[in-house]
Amino acid sequence: MVTGMQRKRSGKSKQTPVKSIKVEFADDPVTSFGGMVLPERLALRLSLWNELASWLPERRGNYSWLDIIKSAVAGLLTGSQGTVACDEVREEEALRKLLGVDGSPEEATFWRALAWLGQGRQVTRLTRTLCTWALRVLKCAKRQDLLEYGFLPLFGDGSLLEGSARREGTKYIKDKGQGLLWTTWFVGPVLAYQEMAGSGAGEARGLRRGLWHILRDVIDPLRMRDKCLALLDSLHGDGPTCSRLEREGLHYIVGALKLAETQRLLADRCEEEWQERGARANCGWIESAVCTCWLQCKDWTAPRLLVGRRSRSEGDLPGVYHYWGVLTDLRETHVGHIMKEGLQFADAIWRLYDSKAGKEDYYKDVLQDMAGHHPPCQELPRNRGYYALLSLANALARGVDLIGNASADRGSSQRQDGGERRHARPKRMRLWRLRRRLFTLPGRVAYHARQVTVKLMGVSDQIRKEFEACLLRLSLC
Repeated sequence: MVTGMQRKRSGKSKQTPVKSIKVEFADDPVTSFGGMVLPERLALRLSLWNELASWLPERRGNYSWLDIIKSAVAGLLTGSQGTVACDEVREEEALRKLLGVDGSPEEATFWRALAWLGQGRQVTRLTRTLCTWALRVLKCAKRQDLLEYGFLPLFGDGSLLEGSARREGTKYIKDKGQGLLWTTWFVGPVLAYQEMAGSGAGEARGLRRGLWHILRDVIDPLRMRDKCLALLDSLHGDGPTCSRLEREGLHYIVGALKLAETQRLLADRCEEEWQERGARANCGWIESAVCTCWLQCKDWTAPRLLVGRRSRSEGDLPGVYHYWGVLTDLRETHVGHIMKEGLQFADAIWRLYDSKAGKEDYYKDVLQDMAGHHPPCQELPRNRGYYALLSLANALARGVDLIGNASADRGSSQRQDGGERRHARPKRMRLWRLRRRLFTLPGRVAYHARQVTVKLMGVSDQIRKEFEACLLRLSLC
């Protein structure tokens, strides 16, 4: 038992117990999302709302189309989801002042608006708008934050969202089940293209159509086509996809397991062609090796370089291997800077392709942090409109992180005390962390003479410094 004298000597003070709690309400305009000034500042600096307003028509009703879209984008960033995405903005007058919207729609109005946004020319215009937003974000970002191993990665992939027999557009894919097929292209870490497949459409067709959009509206204005490296999985490892990438002048690394010839060719390689690489405990391999060879299919006009890898896990019979292969147009001159680290050519190619696994984490922002895995509507056009707004919100949040949070600490292994971290700091901040650390800061909002003043309250010194640095970078972009 600790006596009062012992407590006094130890320097600890007794906590005053709470005997009663009173609750009072004040009419002062305060919002729980004062940190939303960051995405709003970026949108104003890059004229993102003006880009939308330039083609949106006048809407008959209580809310303009721009107010509906701004309310939905802000609501998705604050954590709302589905057809009630606008409710956070609707319920907080101070947040509406911060965003500069006259009003925010109720659930039924937003549900009806999704049908118009997801059909006809509106879908095409929203696709072009997403490309424009991505381009402006990428232009303001630091070049070193976009490049990986000297390349600008173009990551294209599809995701099977939740579906059912009642949900329009639901597809059945072997080994995956049924759902809505959503295809995307990421330029660097920024979502630049999205498309929800309809009847008779698949992932390959959607990605080829999306490639045309991002090259015309994003890559060529950046003048970085020669720096691009397309990373695609084995579903796209065939002649038509490789030929398309070659015609566009893009470097690529594409999985080759779709071709039956890949397994046969790698299994027929003699032992002298394989370069042993030993065990990899993180993959569960007790033995691995790499090789390079040329793959020629019947309908190809010329052979393509195949970089292979084999492995043997614990419990596998000796001499029985698992084979993987990727097709690439890269040569030693393209990856010489990676080979200077002591790697062979095949190892450099696999290092680049293995980085694709990290890019699949980009989907976590949309599918997990914004609950995008669960489409909110039964009709396909409404879901298309919803995912167009979801993509705009994701691009805006990624812009805040990419431009506002840019610092030398990202990717560094240096600790604050001078020691070495076991794992390097992440180069990007997940949306849930952005929301918790920066967006959900309580603040008082005042509007006067077309200027909004946000006074944040109860913010710690560390978060205050981060917020001020982020706001300054966004104001100067």
